[in-house]
Amino acid sequence: MIIVTGGTHGIGRACVERLGPRGVVFIGRDVAAGEELAAQVPGAHFVAGDVTSEQDCRRVVEAALDRGGGRLAGLVNNAGLGRRMVFAEATLEDWDAVMNANARSAFLFTRHALAGLRAGKGAVVNVASVAGKFGEEGLAVYCASKAAVIAMTQALALEFGEEVRFNAICPGQIATRMMSKVLADPLRLRQLELRIPAGRLGDPGEVADVVEWLLSDKASYVNGAVLTVDGGETAGLRTPRLPEGFVAG
Repeated sequence: MIIVTGGTHGIGRACVERLGPRGVVFIGRDVAAGEELAAQVPGAHFVAGDVTSEQDCRRVVEAALDRGGGRLAGLVNNAGLGRRMVFAEATLEDWDAVMNANARSAFLFTRHALAGLRAGKGAVVNVASVAGKFGEEGLAVYCASKAAVIAMTQALALEFGEEVRFNAICPGQIATRMMSKVLADPLRLRQLELRIPAGRLGDPGEVADVVEWLLSDKASYVNGAVLTVDGGETAGLRTPRLPEGFVAG
């Protein structure tokens, strides 16, 4: 049995669809979307809840353990929250909201699922972000939260590597709800695409493919890795492309 947090939309939804045949318990706040997805994906079970709530976390883990006979094959800590803001205007509430959704949730689910993961020789995939590896203007709080997820992943890989594998993935620009404003603005979308060597945004299913592999036996010797899934955007500096017909001066 595999647990997926933030499973009703975007990358989490793609993971539920991909991993469903193995048995998945997923949590989200969108009840309608969660129930619809569970009805569509054989082997998927939805639990409505808040990933920052320890009580809701326990309910999800207990549901997964009941269905898995006390063993867990995997945990995907995918739930997250992004807020773009000028740092000087960021509030403590902003900090707490982002850190709780991104880092606290990963801590809670990992801590409560650990016994089942050890019993099942399972694996954990933490969905971080390229923003956790590099700074980005306007995303200082989000960057801090995702860096915390990466560091925790690596520390736990050292602590539990003989029993449970811990890996993190760092998606780049993926076409999810968090990118809705960009997707609705052709100019902004094109400017973003020009930063990416692949020439396009990623699809949630492409990230789910990586998650599925990391949870499989094919990745049995992969532990403590931080894998970037961004179409090459953060591979290094890229020469800006000037608009067609541009003349300097």
